[in-house]
Amino acid sequence: MALGKNKILFGLLGLIIISIVIIGFYVNDSTKNNISQALIKEQTEIQMVITKSLAASVNSEFQRLLMDMKTISESTQVQQSLTDKDTINYISNRWDDINSLTKISDIFLVDKSLTVVSQVNDEKFRLVGLNLQNIQSSDEFMIKPGYSGEIISSDGIYRVLVSSPIRDSISGEFIGIAFAIVEPSEIISKYIGIYEVELSSIEIFDENQKFLFSKNKDLLGKEFTGYFSQTYYGENELQNSHYQNIFSGNTKSFVYENHRVGEVISTGTPISIEEKNRFFFIVTTPVKYILEDIERNLFVEDLKNNLILFIITVLFAVIILKRSKSIENEKLQVIGQLASNIAHDIRNPLGIIRSSITRIEKQENENKIINQETERIKRSVARMNHQIEGVLNYVRTTPLNVSENSLNDLIKSGSNSLSIPKNIKLEIPKKDIAVYCDSDKFKVVIENLLLNAIQSINTEEGKIIVKAEEDEKEITVSFENSGPNISEESLSKIFMPLYTSKLKGTGLGLSSCYNIISQHKGTIYVTNSPVTFTIKIPKNLRKEDKLD
Repeated sequence: MALGKNKILFGLLGLIIISIVIIGFYVNDSTKNNISQALIKEQTEIQMVITKSLAASVNSEFQRLLMDMKTISESTQVQQSLTDKDTINYISNRWDDINSLTKISDIFLVDKSLTVVSQVNDEKFRLVGLNLQNIQSSDEFMIKPGYSGEIISSDGIYRVLVSSPIRDSISGEFIGIAFAIVEPSEIISKYIGIYEVELSSIEIFDENQKFLFSKNKDLLGKEFTGYFSQTYYGENELQNSHYQNIFSGNTKSFVYENHRVGEVISTGTPISIEEKNRFFFIVTTPVKYILEDIERNLFVEDLKNNLILFIITVLFAVIILKRSKSIENEKLQVIGQLASNIAHDIRNPLGIIRSSITRIEKQENENKIINQETERIKRSVARMNHQIEGVLNYVRTTPLNVSENSLNDLIKSGSNSLSIPKNIKLEIPKKDIAVYCDSDKFKVVIENLLLNAIQSINTEEGKIIVKAEEDEKEITVSFENSGPNISEESLSKIFMPLYTSKLKGTGLGLSSCYNIISQHKGTIYVTNSPVTFTIKIPKNLRKEDKLD
């Protein structure tokens, strides 16, 4: 009888264990599936924000380039001659100006017959003498400013041509066309550091649905619906429908199965310029990259017989930890979207204002009031550009480019970019020091610290004293100013993003300084009486030591 009872007990225990194992598998798999779906949904929303922001940035760049080409085509030098020395010097200077904001490959001019008669940069490819009558948008180029994807050199690379027709300012007769050559990768690379998205996940199409940018260079210039592209993508009907929806002018997100990488999240939006969809921007991310961390954290599923609650606890703990770590990234994405909106909404009118002021100055107007007002406008444009760059400097994350630099040269360069009032005296170290740093980023730090000191001193008579010293291990640079002390509350928050005690400013200048100095493996702090910002960086920072 006892043996029978034991058999029943062991049987019940076995059933309980089996039930726990089955329930454990079910609960774990169900939880895993729910988490995966939630993460996919969240990533889709984030990726759509990134897609729209990147598309807006690309839109802004192309519109600004179109405005630059219009300025060139309407200039007196180009109107008078397409080939003389003054014209070549003029378009060379304009090429330098444009490249300071957006890298372009070349600027060239064609005559009535659409033959290239002059170009700025012939190091990459020689175009003079080339006739463009056979390119797909040649007729449209002669009528109005525009864009077109073209292969114009023997390297076979598909590039974007931004153009503006040249017409006689009096008779309106067609003289020729001014072109800029743009490689889309240069524009995308400018903004890619703002967002957590791989360059290889981006595709750009022109208005004819031809690839302008893709990780597969063999696709460049090919139509998406063509045989080569369809063979590459496996004639995926779901993908084709999704892409055609975007080509029709819709902003869409979609999750589908890709025969090359499995399930993917794809988000896309048209880029409209002058009320016409000129380009189409698509970002595609494999789902497996999003879920791989979750997969690693679920390795305990083989032990889930009696550890169901433990697994669930660990799972939620991991999710909470990952969410807490992603808060800063999400903040950057929000600021990145803000930066893109600023670049899109402000830089276009700023470019128009800058071009208009340039044209007014060329009129050789001797009216002092007009000259004073144009100088005020130029200073205002420069100040607004500084605000935009302040935001972009904070969200850009690029590796250091370390080199040996003169500290005094860096200070002079930083101060020259600012307007230091006459009531403020700047003193730099009497003894120069060699600093291993990224010169461009270090100048951003210097400019922000000097500007902060200038704003603190305000209209009072004051000094900014820069001191430097070095020992065997590190270099110390301090920026002392005679402005009022910083409040205790501000001292603890001064390097926090978006914190500012001033009525103007973005609250990102000192935060950018903190990020840049941290990237140099250094420290920055501030003390009162007098107000002094102190920087300490390693003396022998080399390229191999940099933080990516």
